[in-house]
Amino acid sequence: MVFEMAEDGGVDYDLSPLGTREFEHLSQSLAKCVLGPGVSVFGDGKDGGREATFHGPVTFPHEGQTWDGYGVVQAKFRQRENQRVPDTLWMERSVTEELQKWVEPATKRGELPEFMLFTTNVVLSPVPETGGIDRVNAHIANESKRLKIPLKGWAVWHLDEICRYLDMYSDVRRAYAGFITPGDVLSRLLDVLPDAVAETADMIRIHAGMELVADQWVRLGQAGAEASGRIGLGPVAVDLEALANPLEPEIVHAGAYAIARGDSIMRPTLQTAEDPRHILIIGGPGQGKSTLGQLICQAYRVALLDEEGEHMLTAEVREVLRSLRGDLAEISFPVPRARRWPLRIALHDYANAVLGGEELSLLHFLAQKVGNRAPGVKASTLSRWLRTWPSIIVLDGLDEVASPHTRDLVMTRISEFLLQARGLDADIFVVGTTRPQGYKGEFHHGDYEPVVLAEMSMDDALHYAGRLAKARHHDDPDMREQVGKRIVAASQETATARLMRSPLQVTIMSLLVEKHARMPQNRFELFDAYYNTIYEREIGKPNETGRLLAENRQHVDWLHQHVGILLQTRAAQNGQRDSIMRKEELEQRLHERLLEEIDDLKLATTLGAKLINAATDRLVLLVAPDLGYIGFEVRSLQEYSAARALISGPDHEIIPRLETLARHPSWRNAWLLAAAGIFTKHSHLRADLVSALRTVDADDEVAMLLLPGAHLALSLLDEDLARQHPRYQNLLVQHAAELISQQPGEAHAVSNILIHAATRHDQARAHLERAAKAAADSRGRRLMNACQVLARWARTQGPLGLFSRQLLDRTVRRMTPPERAAARLFSAETTWALPLPDLLTYSPTTERRSNLASFITASVANPEVECFVDSLRRHPVYLQDIDGFLVAYVDPNRPLEATPFDDPVSTSQAQQACVTTIEAQDETGWQIAMAFTGLLEQLLYETAPEPRIHGII
Repeated sequence: MVFEMAEDGGVDYDLSPLGTREFEHLSQSLAKCVLGPGVSVFGDGKDGGREATFHGPVTFPHEGQTWDGYGVVQAKFRQRENQRVPDTLWMERSVTEELQKWVEPATKRGELPEFMLFTTNVVLSPVPETGGIDRVNAHIANESKRLKIPLKGWAVWHLDEICRYLDMYSDVRRAYAGFITPGDVLSRLLDVLPDAVAETADMIRIHAGMELVADQWVRLGQAGAEASGRIGLGPVAVDLEALANPLEPEIVHAGAYAIARGDSIMRPTLQTAEDPRHILIIGGPGQGKSTLGQLICQAYRVALLDEEGEHMLTAEVREVLRSLRGDLAEISFPVPRARRWPLRIALHDYANAVLGGEELSLLHFLAQKVGNRAPGVKASTLSRWLRTWPSIIVLDGLDEVASPHTRDLVMTRISEFLLQARGLDADIFVVGTTRPQGYKGEFHHGDYEPVVLAEMSMDDALHYAGRLAKARHHDDPDMREQVGKRIVAASQETATARLMRSPLQVTIMSLLVEKHARMPQNRFELFDAYYNTIYEREIGKPNETGRLLAENRQHVDWLHQHVGILLQTRAAQNGQRDSIMRKEELEQRLHERLLEEIDDLKLATTLGAKLINAATDRLVLLVAPDLGYIGFEVRSLQEYSAARALISGPDHEIIPRLETLARHPSWRNAWLLAAAGIFTKHSHLRADLVSALRTVDADDEVAMLLLPGAHLALSLLDEDLARQHPRYQNLLVQHAAELISQQPGEAHAVSNILIHAATRHDQARAHLERAAKAAADSRGRRLMNACQVLARWARTQGPLGLFSRQLLDRTVRRMTPPERAAARLFSAETTWALPLPDLLTYSPTTERRSNLASFITASVANPEVECFVDSLRRHPVYLQDIDGFLVAYVDPNRPLEATPFDDPVSTSQAQQACVTTIEAQDETGWQIAMAFTGLLEQLLYETAPEPRIHGII
């Protein structure tokens, strides 16, 4: 739709993209401008039918009136798609409905207004007597008289009048420009914001168009396909289910949820909501976090460029735009109403730039990135743009910045940038992404709402596989049908179905079923088969590269493993670049290896260059993301290559390596892949691996409390590695069952995984029953966690469900009153209700606080949670914020005030303080135990020994 200039020289703004909520906010802003500072606005929520109120006098700019009394502002927004009833009739009905709510007993709103101002986005005709304006005014007079509402005055601001007010009040116009700019959005920018710099629109258009084209491919799309077979993001795009809103958990589609959040004004001066404005998407390896961020940015580019004149865009941009618009509609992915300018940053790229030695702010880095598409952009230019036009910034992959020091530095720069943005009153919406493993709450909970991606359901996996097959084999219906049948067959097998729980896994499985009858049985086999399939494809080609790869397989294998293990190792080291290494360094190391093998300097030099080029140009697992650097395109492929390196070499070196790495969160996925590799390729080491997990848990007092080995045993059960090996399955169950009485809050994962394992073997179930009975016989916080696990098992059928119901009943009957009260509170706080109707009722705190100091302060001040207060009185806790994390003390002779910031205690002292605090908690202190356990896990990571990987790097 194209909007022209109004006859009086103003702009006919498009209010339809605002939606009800933002139209209410726009009405509030204009009311304060027009009526004056005496107007009080209401935030989101129940407002009693009022967007704003005033108690006169206010000078109303209509026929010289002065309103003096109680007045109400009420917004009436009409959705664009509901157009069967004429605008005037719709407005009359809305007025009647609104006025009736002021007098009906069920909806009565208190004091009746003396003055009413209605705002609406509908068009009302100015024709005297018969036009919409006069009809609605007459209708208000008649209805207020009929309902006996003593109105002394009223007014209706319809579309044309609101447009004129927007012409008058530039601050409001600027704040809502991303919604209301009509027609060719960027082409008309200067009409809406006359003070905008002339090149702003052109540069934003150029950048958005170039990014739209460059970002149209999925990152793994070309892997395993022919060179011309890159897969477009749009044809295979899917939105992903996630758990959002921690206070009232709900299942949402993460992309749509993010865009709905972005359809709000986020300028600090107009922000009314107190909830976190930004979003953090949390998901495991290959769950699609980065692709989702890519899709969200593309949706915003469609919204920004969709109405631009054909002459302003190249044919290529128009083609991608049309195609992507159709793809989004096919999956019902929403196009944003707020036309934000999207920027996406891989945080490991920013970390590498920071580690390059520059004092590089995020603003300057963004300017450099934008300048690659639109030359000449400086930080000052970008600041002006961000102040002028709303934006969304996707900060992708915090987990890929593994070094704690580097991560802290990056997060400090992000915080500084957001503070700068608030100073500019910039409308910026941030979407971050990270894995849960090793995440320590760096994105502040007050600013970011966590949205946790769920594993793909089988229906969603098959839907995605179908879209992928259609995109890959659009011109070969027979192959598409064959792939579809094999994927369905794989989904019906227990082992392969477990390998279809993320988009990356489904992508690889879809590639494999094209040529393989036997499907992988675990994740290591999945990646191994993927690597071998790509390799076999290339060596099967009758050219020089195929012959080169066929004759040098061991060198190319070493090349991938070496890069994988080196990058994994460096990622956790301070001051090291993440996810990439210098190409010249790799060339040197490969040259040294080849020289040892062939003892020919010239041949080693030429062969090394050819092998690196073949690996990066043809196998496409390794890529050159920056000039002079080498890395993996997908993080999971780096971890697979590192896992292959970990299980290479002499047998006596393999298990010690894995023991050392068991406590490193950044190695967790690579460790699990290596363990799967042992079960697949080194069957003689299975027993040693399972025994090593026990050794890990006996390392020291911290390990004995946190049980990292038992957690890994639980993950191996979740991977279902030992399903065909009952002996190892039972050993893993026996070890993981120790978590039943571990720190509270882990019942969900523990109970679900263990009950699945119990259905496999009677011996496994017997292990679980013994462990559950021992935990139920304990006291304190261990009893709380045992009750949670038993409550979940009690809802299941079969022998374990019956056993759990009986044991839970006996356990509850012998609980003391304080234990019952604590169990009720624990149940409510963790959202899984215990079947205990006779327990005392508590009103738990509604906010889950990750800031430990705030949590304890609030707990002490809350008289309804006396158990917290009593526990704190018995076991005083003193806190100190040192180097970005909280250090806890239990020594009453060292209070908080007595500990200077320049004299931090050692990590081992802090660990001991946490252990003492956790062990001191009785059943009433489970929440304190949870908080200090999280802190202890961070400290455990800090003190984990360096990996023993000598000989493979």
